[in-house]
Amino acid sequence: MRLGVHALVRWIFLLSASYLAMQSEVNGFAGALFTMVLLAGAIVVHFLPGRLAAGPRFHWSLLFFDTVLVALSLLVLLPGEPVLLATFFLGSLVAVMTAESPGLAMGGLAAAGLYVAITSGIGGGASAPAQTARVLFLLGAGYYFLFSLRSMNRTARAVSLAGREGRQLKALLQITDAISSSLEIKTVMQRIVREVGGMVETSNCSILLCDDRQSTGFVVASDQDPNADMLQINLNEYPELREAIVTGETVIVRDTAEDPIVEDVRAVLQAKGYRTMLILPLIFGGDVLGTLYLRAGRERPFTEEEIRFCKAAAGASANALQNAKLFEEVRSEALLHKATGEKLRRLLDCSPDMIVATDASGVIIEFNGAASSATDLGEEQARGRTLATVLNAPSLAADPEHQGVVEADITFEDSRGEPRDLSLVSAPLTGAGRVWIGRDVTHLNRVERSLAQAERLSTLGEVVAGVAHELNNPLSSVLGYSELARKSSENPALLRDLTRVVDSARRCKKIVHNLLGFARENNAEKKYSDLNSCVRRVLDLRTYNLRAARADLETDLAPDLPSTLFDFQQIEQVVMNLLANAEHAVTGQEKEGVLKLRTWHESGTICLEVSDNGPGIPAPARSRVFDPFFTTKGIGQGTGLGLSVSFGIVREHDGSLELMPEPAGGGACFRLSLPVTAMPEPAPGDVAGGVEPPARCFEGRRILVAEDEPLVLELFTRVLEGDGASVTRAADGREAWDQLVAGEFDLVVADLRMPRMDGQELYERVAEEMPEMIRRFVFATGDMASEATLAFLEGLPNGILVKPLQVETVRHVLGKALSSSH
Repeated sequence: MRLGVHALVRWIFLLSASYLAMQSEVNGFAGALFTMVLLAGAIVVHFLPGRLAAGPRFHWSLLFFDTVLVALSLLVLLPGEPVLLATFFLGSLVAVMTAESPGLAMGGLAAAGLYVAITSGIGGGASAPAQTARVLFLLGAGYYFLFSLRSMNRTARAVSLAGREGRQLKALLQITDAISSSLEIKTVMQRIVREVGGMVETSNCSILLCDDRQSTGFVVASDQDPNADMLQINLNEYPELREAIVTGETVIVRDTAEDPIVEDVRAVLQAKGYRTMLILPLIFGGDVLGTLYLRAGRERPFTEEEIRFCKAAAGASANALQNAKLFEEVRSEALLHKATGEKLRRLLDCSPDMIVATDASGVIIEFNGAASSATDLGEEQARGRTLATVLNAPSLAADPEHQGVVEADITFEDSRGEPRDLSLVSAPLTGAGRVWIGRDVTHLNRVERSLAQAERLSTLGEVVAGVAHELNNPLSSVLGYSELARKSSENPALLRDLTRVVDSARRCKKIVHNLLGFARENNAEKKYSDLNSCVRRVLDLRTYNLRAARADLETDLAPDLPSTLFDFQQIEQVVMNLLANAEHAVTGQEKEGVLKLRTWHESGTICLEVSDNGPGIPAPARSRVFDPFFTTKGIGQGTGLGLSVSFGIVREHDGSLELMPEPAGGGACFRLSLPVTAMPEPAPGDVAGGVEPPARCFEGRRILVAEDEPLVLELFTRVLEGDGASVTRAADGREAWDQLVAGEFDLVVADLRMPRMDGQELYERVAEEMPEMIRRFVFATGDMASEATLAFLEGLPNGILVKPLQVETVRHVLGKALSSSH
């Protein structure tokens, strides 16, 4: 214990007590012993380490020990001086009571004065030296008690202050820990108000944010309401808050009953029991973010120590708010970028085009849904691989020297081994790498090839129609002259040969007629027809192909198949497509090809099945066989339109075209079904076959024949003149017009195709200038594939002579025309 005023006063007190003990007349040895104990104790205390002699417990123990020891010494050694003992206790009590007085302590002086007064009044007191020693003892005792109590009070206050500062520091550490461990603004603010409210005696502690206009506040956290979450308040109703926010200074309301700042809301505050308030602005970088708001119902105002602590908490709160705001901004920006990225990803995945991004070395870093569909690779599977590897296209390898736009058309195989055509364009990305945009043009290329094939077929159809028309004239000559020769000859061998010629010519006529019918493009014209006839006509056309395919044909056509309403040409095209596909399926296989055609009638439906024993249709392709431009044939071998067009035709006939389950022996089977429509009853008066011409109807009749083919013109002349008619011949339409102007005719036979003026032009001119003659016109033509020709012929009153001509047909049609026109 260091030597100071307190220790010096104690030494004076103890020495004066020792002196009194030594002067004891009762027991000198006890006085000496007491003196030695006091001195020894004083010496021990003096040399104790400071850390042991600094605590309040030590001082209280030392004061108690000294008091008890001195009191015992006075009681034992000076039993005849009760006044001294009483004044000693009285002085000690006064010292205790005046220990915190800012003026001079009066304990020792009061005790000494009282002692002197009492001893002087009763008389018989001690000698002057002894009296002085007792006065010094009482003064020393008073000052010793005074300084001891003051020292202990200072120590206690220091300890209390240290404890509060420790708790405040702990609270600040808790706040700092909350700030550093979480960026969730509500969690951090709630922790701050809980710590501040726990350290400072308040009724309510809360943190508010203010908007940019400083007119609206939002309660972020409150120790009275943990669920407070951005509760909105009007700052105009809280003048103390607005003052702190506007000035940026701490606002202290020491008494709500007197402070003018809360005059407008004093009644409200007092009704809630608030007496004092502390508002600290939360400032960061010169901007007021909000306030730390404390309200209390106690009478005493906030202390400076509490204000300092709250300022420290407010500073930490401001930092936390700013960090949280920055975090929210960063998180919002990150979420925005993420959302933008997701939107971009969805947009990219919705694109029908393949979009791929690669780095500088050509490694894939982005891979959209279309790219996955085109390559059958997922995004994760594609990442880390080069585009050149994925598409097996070395030409797409990264070239760092090329920074311009790159275009490439490649073909690659997908996971099913099917070739895919891809059109690619690439451009450099900002920084490094490239973006590739590719479009799967497999279907487009197939469509283009199919359209080109269809165009060639269309052109071929026109050529076939033209060739067939040109064949009709010589065939007319062959048929007509052969029939005339057969009737005029009596030589059996010659008749047999002429019959063979006529039969062969008729066969050629049938082939030409079928070609013309199949090449003709016509609108749907449904008539009652026989499906078996349609099948036989197709078989006639495909006879050579079947022999070339070395395929056996098995037919089972129901003889009782009812007629129904359908467009003969269109259903003929459907049957042709089915048969052509079956032929293709069996062509080139090792085993012998077999084609089966079967018709039957059931439940109001007529059916046709076309089957083959070829390789069949793969399972993945069965659901697509009726898709436009889909084909299992090689490039250039099919258009992919046959079945889709056939499906559409049959559907317009209210029928169905189905791919049936694979037959037991393999191959494919298609079934065509058409509904049976009952044929209406003929109207009364209708006569089958029309009006038959009377015998010798040509006798004496004048007939004008306009035909540019000399042999056919000669054939008309021989037939008609042989039957008694007078024939005037014209080589073209203009000659025929001149003959009509010059003379009168019972009948006009005109070819449709003639030089200078064709048959239609002749007819239209006659209709304009000689309308009475138009019922006497009969046209002959071999062009039954042209829509324009068919449309013209449809409205004519008389029948049509279709080339190649047969003699009996000529007589029959012209005879009926003569009969009906006169």
